[in-house]
Amino acid sequence: MTPPPPADNDHGDRPPAAPRPMRPEQLPPEPVRPAPRQPAWAPPTGPIVPPPPLDLPEGFTPRPVRDAPPPGGHVPPGGHVQSGGHFPNGGHITPGGQIPPGGQVPHGGGVPGGAYGPPTDTVLPRTNRLAVVALVSGLFGLVLFAIGFGVAALVQAGRRGERGRGLAVGGMAASAVWSLVGIVAVAGFLGSVVTADRDASGRVTGKDKVLPAALRVGDCFTGFEGKSLMNLVTTMPCAQPHDGEAVDKVRLRGTEYPGDQKLLEEATVECDLKAVRFRKSRYVKNLVPYLVHPTRASWNSGDRGVLCLIRYTGSETLTVPLAQTLDPNQKIWHELKRGDCFSKWNGPSPSQRVLPCTTPHWSQVYAVYRMKPGSYEGADAMEQDAEKGCGKRLDDVFPSRRDSILYGWVFAEKYEWESGIRTVVCFVENQDGPLKKSIVP
Repeated sequence: MTPPPPADNDHGDRPPAAPRPMRPEQLPPEPVRPAPRQPAWAPPTGPIVPPPPLDLPEGFTPRPVRDAPPPGGHVPPGGHVQSGGHFPNGGHITPGGQIPPGGQVPHGGGVPGGAYGPPTDTVLPRTNRLAVVALVSGLFGLVLFAIGFGVAALVQAGRRGERGRGLAVGGMAASAVWSLVGIVAVAGFLGSVVTADRDASGRVTGKDKVLPAALRVGDCFTGFEGKSLMNLVTTMPCAQPHDGEAVDKVRLRGTEYPGDQKLLEEATVECDLKAVRFRKSRYVKNLVPYLVHPTRASWNSGDRGVLCLIRYTGSETLTVPLAQTLDPNQKIWHELKRGDCFSKWNGPSPSQRVLPCTTPHWSQVYAVYRMKPGSYEGADAMEQDAEKGCGKRLDDVFPSRRDSILYGWVFAEKYEWESGIRTVVCFVENQDGPLKKSIVP
């Protein structure tokens, strides 16, 4: 058995032992030196051999390669891609044509901006749908929809980065055109419904659709039903068949708006006074009065005019102005004169048809006088005054003959009194039968 070697501090005067050889796994590793880097691609050193011809179908013409390398197949020095797309030494091609050091081609083999790389696909932002809807709405004249969708599309496209702002603006522009066309059309329509074709004297010359408020005194028309003053009527010359006429126009008094009901009452009274003469028409039973009066808004604007209309509801054809239908023998009660003979008094009608006193008749006017001016005292007071005045005059005209006759009187109502009528008409009616001569001396 071999004893272990003495320790370093225990060798005494003996020389040190020779070193032992080490096993390979005990040797320290040698330093690794990097191998020289080779370029990823180097220009060819020999001649370039052209490839064999392709076996192409008959009639096929190959498309030339864009930016093909120049003959010779090498890249001129300088590190830039020149016209023709040469590959310079030692690098890959960047979008600007520079070749960075390292000699690596980008991942995927693409050459951005270079000669041999396919063009990169550009993803365009999508078109905003509201912009399309705005354009369609504007083209079809849906103005409100086009404006609403257009504004929403502009806001939404700007926030999302979408296309379509031009479509939205186009839709709103189209809606503006439609609006302008509509304004022109409405203006033309309004102009046509407030005017009618007239000659130099102001008479209607043709047929025109107008509002009743646009009628003038003497205009004849048709199509008025009396339900609404917003319904159009057709004006025409009075010689053509018609069923209505504007007979007069009056002006109301006052500064403050009297209220709807009060205004209607005042307008009715004024039109009745103006249109009462048409009670003498032979069509009086088929005549219905109407009126067009101011509204509150028009009153505040200075309008005080009331247009008086009469509508004919009979079965006959009316082809003349109403003034030509008046019976010359028909008189309004305050137009009667002393000695006029007529049939029995027609109470509901304010007019009476005067007859020759030599023809059979029942009644005769024996006195006409005027009451004293003053304020209207009421129907009862007026009745008493008229009875007293006619009774006194009856005694003067018929002092002895009183057995077979009755006497009556007619006086003004309030609206007639306020218009200035103060007349009282006194008449007698024979009870024994029709008279054949005048009984008034």
